Amino acid sequence: MKRTNFGFIGFGLIGGSVAHAIREQYPDAKIMAYNYYITKAHPRLELAKMDGILDRITTDLADFSECDCIFLCAPVIKNIAYLDHLQPYLSKDCLLTDVGSVKSDILAAVEKHGLQEQFVGGHPMTGSEKTGYEHSASAFFRDKYYVLTPFEQSRPEFIQWMEQFVHDIGSHCMILDAHIHDAVVAGISHGPHVISAALVNTVASLDTDGTYGALAAGGFHGITRISSSSPEMWQNVCLTNPDQICTFLDRYIEVLTAAKEKVAAHDEEGLMNFFADAKKYRDHIRF
Repeated sequence: MKRTNFGFIGFGLIGGSVAHAIREQYPDAKIMAYNYYITKAHPRLELAKMDGILDRITTDLADFSECDCIFLCAPVIKNIAYLDHLQPYLSKDCLLTDVGSVKSDILAAVEKHGLQEQFVGGHPMTGSEKTGYEHSASAFFRDKYYVLTPFEQSRPEFIQWMEQFVHDIGSHCMILDAHIHDAVVAGISHGPHVISAALVNTVASLDTDGTYGALAAGGFHGITRISSSSPEMWQNVCLTNPDQICTFLDRYIEVLTAAKEKVAAHDEEGLMNFFADAKKYRDHIRF
C-alpha cells in the first residue's frame, strides 16, 4: 500500500532526518509535524517548513487522523504518553512506528492500547552527539542498520512497507525481538553513554584549576564525544531500560575491576592480553 500522508511527533535530529529521507524518496508525500508549544511558533518546525521538508505544522492532534503513517520521534517516555492522546484519531489503516532506542516499554504500552496490528517498532542505529532538526540529514541512514521490532500481530503489509522504507533510505533492515534489542543496545549504546558521562564527571570533579580541561585531547575527546548528547533523551533511556543497562554495567564493572587489578599488580602479560583482546575485537567491527 502506498503511503502519502506522514505525521511526526517529535522533530529533532532523528525525526528530522527521517523526514528528509521521506522527502527525497517520496517527493509527492505530504508531511506534517506536531507543535507541542500550542501558543507559539516552534522555530525548528518553522525552519523545516522553510526548507520544504514539512508541508504543515499543527497544534491539534486531531489532524493526525489524515495520516496513513505516523512516526513517534520524541524521547521514549513522551512517545508512550502520546499514545493516549493519539489513539482516538488513528485510522485503522494508519501505520504507527517509532524511532526510540528502547523497545520493550513502548511495545507494552502499544499492547495495552490494543494497537499491535498497526504498530511496527523501529530503531535506526545512527545519530550524532548534536541535537535538533538543524543537524538532521538523510545521509545518517546510509549503510546503517535500522532495527524493526514488530508484534506477531502486526499486519504483514505494514511490516513489508517498513522493510521497503528502510531499504529505500539506504539502510540495512534487521528484525529483532524487543527484549534482545534492548539487551544489545544496553551494551553498545546505553551503557557506553553512562560510562562516558561518568568519566566526564570524574574528570570534572578533579579539575579544580582547569588543567584537565586544557590538556584534554585525542583519547578523552573520542571516548567522551557522546556525552554532548541530549541529557533528556539519555535520562529517558535509562528510565525505560534500567534492568538491561544495570546488567551490562555490572559486567563492565567486573571487567574494569579486573583491569585495575592487573595495573596494580604490574601484570605485564595480563595487561598485554587485555589490550590485545580489545584491539582484536574492535578492529573487526565494521562501522
